[in-house]
Amino acid sequence: MRLSRFLGRGRSARADGDLPLIALVGRPNVGKSTLMGVASGRYVESVNAPGTTVMVERARVRTPEGKAWLADTPGTLSLQDSPAGGDPFWKTLTALRPDAILLVGDAGDLRRHLPLALACRDLGLPIVFAANLVDEAAGHGIEIDSGRLSQLLAAPVHLTDGRRGSGVREAVTDAVRLANYRRERLAGASPRSTVPARIYDLGLERHLTERAREMQTGRSLGAASVAAPALRDLVAASVVSPRGAAALAMAIDLEPARWRVGGDWAAQVERRRDMTTSLADRMSIWTTSIWPGLPLFLGATISVFVTMLVVGGVLSDLLTRSWDATVAPALTGAAEGLAPGSPIAAGVLWGLNGGILAVLAVGVPYIFTFYLLLAILEDSGYLTSAAVLTDRLFNVLGLPGRAAIPLLTATGCNVPAIYGTRVLPRRRERLLGAFLITMVPCSAGSAVVMAALAPFAGPIVALAAFVLIGAITFVAGLAANAIVPGRQSELVLELAPLRLPVARQVLRKAWFRFAEFAHSAVPIMLGGSIVLGLAYETGLIWPAAKVLDPIVIGWLGLPSVAGLAMVFGFLRKELALQLLVALAVVQLGATAATLNSFMTPGQLFVFAIVTSVSMPCAATLAAMAGEFGWRPALAMLTTTLTIALAAGGVLARLLSVA
Repeated sequence: MRLSRFLGRGRSARADGDLPLIALVGRPNVGKSTLMGVASGRYVESVNAPGTTVMVERARVRTPEGKAWLADTPGTLSLQDSPAGGDPFWKTLTALRPDAILLVGDAGDLRRHLPLALACRDLGLPIVFAANLVDEAAGHGIEIDSGRLSQLLAAPVHLTDGRRGSGVREAVTDAVRLANYRRERLAGASPRSTVPARIYDLGLERHLTERAREMQTGRSLGAASVAAPALRDLVAASVVSPRGAAALAMAIDLEPARWRVGGDWAAQVERRRDMTTSLADRMSIWTTSIWPGLPLFLGATISVFVTMLVVGGVLSDLLTRSWDATVAPALTGAAEGLAPGSPIAAGVLWGLNGGILAVLAVGVPYIFTFYLLLAILEDSGYLTSAAVLTDRLFNVLGLPGRAAIPLLTATGCNVPAIYGTRVLPRRRERLLGAFLITMVPCSAGSAVVMAALAPFAGPIVALAAFVLIGAITFVAGLAANAIVPGRQSELVLELAPLRLPVARQVLRKAWFRFAEFAHSAVPIMLGGSIVLGLAYETGLIWPAAKVLDPIVIGWLGLPSVAGLAMVFGFLRKELALQLLVALAVVQLGATAATLNSFMTPGQLFVFAIVTSVSMPCAATLAAMAGEFGWRPALAMLTTTLTIALAAGGVLARLLSVA
């Protein structure tokens, strides 16, 4: 469609520091983050589940109309909704001071998505509407007359498929052109735009006009109306138009009218063919029903576990053998040749040999495999079905089913899951959710359990460890719900459709997450190994171990070196396993090169449980402190450590009796 109908010609060049800003706005789970990733050409963390974007993220885009900032906002049902808790969405949006809005709606369900588009249109900002997910709409027999919809909205309309990139760049280009034109108009370089055509009934339009005058003049024109100072400030700063401020003030009256207009417009632009119910629709029903949803959920969980076990075990063995046969001898020879007997050379050798081997033996096989499996579940939309299915279970813990999304995200990494608790409406629920998240094994914690138990005690024992960790977490959640006063809110969640995962997106997401892990983990592994090597060579490490011996040896029944390994696990969970072997080799010699050479299966079981349940890693603690403050964060750290030590001690005694 020709944009001259909306903005005329011309644009001015701007420096990168003064680029126009385009706000991505839409209902939850409509594909804004995916669209942003396609437009910006870089990875944007997204999940096919509503409520997973909780912070505004910006990315710079380059279009034929110039550069601009693209800002991804949390999915919202209306401008008055609070998708991330706290202030209503319109405050988040206006705080960005956008030059234009790129509305993203579901092409297969325009009736529910057009009211938000109308609300943004009322703000007086330029809008572009991207009717996204056109492939799914076509699969349901729905076609959209984009030309007619463009006439109704008085804005450019694009049919897009964000997952495959179709139509995305064109929509963003139009949004940038509109933003440039608005800047030129505000600067006086172009004439002001005309008043939008009337879309509501005459009474509402008259009331809107009166309130718009109040917002512009600051004088109340009626005894029952007051021009809010905050809204007048937005008008004075040209963030919204006077009509836009009036529309925000009249939101309660306008919302029903927007739904009526949206339904009428959707009926005008949709062409529907009779279609049979698709397999994806039937699967959506199955996965949210007790039968067969619960067996499917258990099957998916077990499949992830078995795949991670088999693939991770094979890759770990292959990479370890290759490293030991090629790189390790060369590193050892180089260190001995350059500085024989030097503690510095020994420490460096620890870092290069042990640290990198830990990444290869644990990170690549188990963590990357898990990220890949998690990305498949996310991209398919199954996370939302799991949230609906487990709603009653989470109610017992004082949480709505929506909590399943950050908790399932925690199996990949606890840090984004902590931020994801913002989708929960109350602080009590966010605290309870964060507490449970700290006890959920992340990919690194799961890798420790798998690598410590599966090769030496068998896969059944490893599965039993995960079951026990789940039971401990559930009991702790029950106790926390009983102690913390209040009640959980009801589940309000838009069900994401099940979709066939896109291989490119799955691989990109898994690789990005693994790269983030490697970026933060490798320096810690290398540095920690070097510090340990130097501490051993100088004799400082063993006095530190003696301090922990009453708990480690006396209560947990573990070797002394296990205590030091668990302490360093605070930096990153997977460090605990790597450093346990490294310390054992230092203390006991080369015969301790494998875990089962100096620990029994029972001791390995206790070590895996305590390491997984105990205090969260440093990054998670920092995230909790940022979200809730240091007092709640330290309280949760102390609580999880106490639970882990108590469970480990009891477990050690039960296993010794058995």
